[in-house]
Amino acid sequence: MTLRRSLLLAIAGLTALGLLVVTGTAALMLRAYLIDRTDDQLQAAAELARHRYTLQVINPEDRPRTIRDVVSVTEMLIEVRGPEAGTLRMMGTVPLPATPLLDRADLGDPDPQDVDGFRVVVVRDAEMTVLVALSLEPVDATVRQLATVASVTSLLALAVLTLFARWLVARRLRPLNAIAEAATELADGHLDRRVPDPPHGPHTEVGRLTSAVNGMLSRIQAALAARERSERRMRDFVADASHELRTPVTTVRGYLQLVRTGVVDLAERPDVLRRLEQEANRMAAMVTSLLYLARLDAEPPTRHGPVDLAALVRDAVADAVAVAPDRPLTAHAPETCVITGDEDTLRQVMANLLANVRAHTPPGTGARVTVADQPESRVTVEVSDDGPGMDAEAAAHAFDRFWRAGPARSAGDGAGLGLAIVAEVVRAHGGDVGISGATVWFTLPA
Repeated sequence: MTLRRSLLLAIAGLTALGLLVVTGTAALMLRAYLIDRTDDQLQAAAELARHRYTLQVINPEDRPRTIRDVVSVTEMLIEVRGPEAGTLRMMGTVPLPATPLLDRADLGDPDPQDVDGFRVVVVRDAEMTVLVALSLEPVDATVRQLATVASVTSLLALAVLTLFARWLVARRLRPLNAIAEAATELADGHLDRRVPDPPHGPHTEVGRLTSAVNGMLSRIQAALAARERSERRMRDFVADASHELRTPVTTVRGYLQLVRTGVVDLAERPDVLRRLEQEANRMAAMVTSLLYLARLDAEPPTRHGPVDLAALVRDAVADAVAVAPDRPLTAHAPETCVITGDEDTLRQVMANLLANVRAHTPPGTGARVTVADQPESRVTVEVSDDGPGMDAEAAAHAFDRFWRAGPARSAGDGAGLGLAIVAEVVRAHGGDVGISGATVWFTLPA
């Protein structure tokens, strides 16, 4: 059963039950009210009859007139029974019962009672018994009329309310149909499909559901796009890694074949061992960098703690000066600059940037490392050198894996993974990285 049909049946059932309860309660209360009024009239009439009617002084010819003088309400049935005169009965517009009601009523009960469709009150004293009765047919007819009118009115009201509920439920559930259509189109591959905003605002139940579904669709689309990018990067990564490793592997295999066949004598050609060692070291460095990148992809730095970036930069510059003392390297940083991050990976970033300066600038070229606070709680680190720098096209690809500037991809150019590692570490810390001419910069949250 659909939700719409369930709601309609529930609304119609509850409405019918409510109308039935109201109609029954109204009928019962009306009958009780009419019976109370009847009882009041009967008790008053009985008291009048008992006090104003005396059997001993009345002639049989005067009894009807005298009874009307006592009780003038013509709808009442009056029965009077004395110790000697028998039973005297008088009735108005309703025919008299076949037998006196005094013969069937409980004469010892002073309260009103029902006898053969009459409401009866009996008043007794030492000499006489007076019974005053009213037919219950007018009361029952009034109650039946009320029940009939209320039933017809309730049926009409139920029909109108059911039609209105059907329209209202269909209108309110229309956004749910839109959500179902959006989910179906998403399953069919339409990742940009979204549910339109409901007409009653985002704070209703359907509005919150719409916002949640749209958020879920956006996250699904982002996750699928990220997976596609990751798969594409993985394919490129595997292709580039295979290409980069093919050259040193081919070189090593070639030299080993020459040695194995005796073409090259190691005693006469010691440079062959040197070349084999160089290519093996190059492959080891490349594999180490690839493993480091793979670890960054799988588990970004999570050991975040306070790091003095100014001290870290000064240490990195000191290490670079020790490696290349002919280069004038300077650090411009405040006394302290504490950020939250992973110290080991940030040291790797600075080591790669300064190694990049040594690899791509002539010997003796100076460089400067600057640490500065920026607005919006950011810290910027710039590594500038006096070399030729990069043009815009080269800068756009500088952080790609296995990319190197220049037309040749020789063994001496490196693997092209240093800046890629820098970019991955900085992004894992929530920062940005870029190149402007001869300056490589990155920003981190302060």
